[in-house]
Amino acid sequence: MPASYQTEVIEAVPDFVSLCMRLRSRGFWSFRGQRKQEWDLGLHDPAVRNRLDANLEQFKKRCMEFRYLDFLKTEDTWAWLFYAQHHRLRTRLLDWTSNPLVALYYAVENILSRGTDSEHFGAVWAIKVNPKDFLSYDELKLSPLHKIDRWIMVNPPPVTHRLARQSGKFSYHPDCDAEPLNKHSRRNDEELVKIEVGKNNHNNPAGEIRRQLGIMNVHYAQMFLNPDGIARFINWEWGELQR
Repeated sequence: MPASYQTEVIEAVPDFVSLCMRLRSRGFWSFRGQRKQEWDLGLHDPAVRNRLDANLEQFKKRCMEFRYLDFLKTEDTWAWLFYAQHHRLRTRLLDWTSNPLVALYYAVENILSRGTDSEHFGAVWAIKVNPKDFLSYDELKLSPLHKIDRWIMVNPPPVTHRLARQSGKFSYHPDCDAEPLNKHSRRNDEELVKIEVGKNNHNNPAGEIRRQLGIMNVHYAQMFLNPDGIARFINWEWGELQR
């Protein structure tokens, strides 16, 4: 199937910012950073997808003791889904952000991926959807999960401080629409752009991009603002910013 998206290549943060400004002039976009360019914009393999709903129910049962959190006192399945995704449960959600620099960081990070820059070239996916396919939390509460028959973008409530800090958004993918987004035909007014981190003088520019982002205070400790996140930042990235 022919690619249903446009491809761009950047080698530094100024290139990326300039491209994002051009995109923003055409409407509102959401961004997703991925550490490997060859990864699709899809969910898990079929064996895992078959367990996703059961996994969420199991998560809810085992988190009963945490129901001092107000939003978990209800039977709002959407709130539970967002909370489970935050804690890295495999769900029907993909993480996005309205902040392109956050997405770029995820495309070049080497903490979560434990990768080296010589092995990985990342990419940022940017998508603009029709407003009817971008639902607010109030609209979601009127739409039970099992009645969603197409993939949608979701603007979630700030169920965790990290979701708010990273300007988080989600896309939701029902079983009937499980094909990766980059293999979909584009819907009305929808645009998808793949922004690849390209070689710079035959080298991977990821380290320099991390340094440039760090100068702008976009780094692991800012996005994972807790003692563990700060320690991992110091162990893995702080030295880069000092050079």
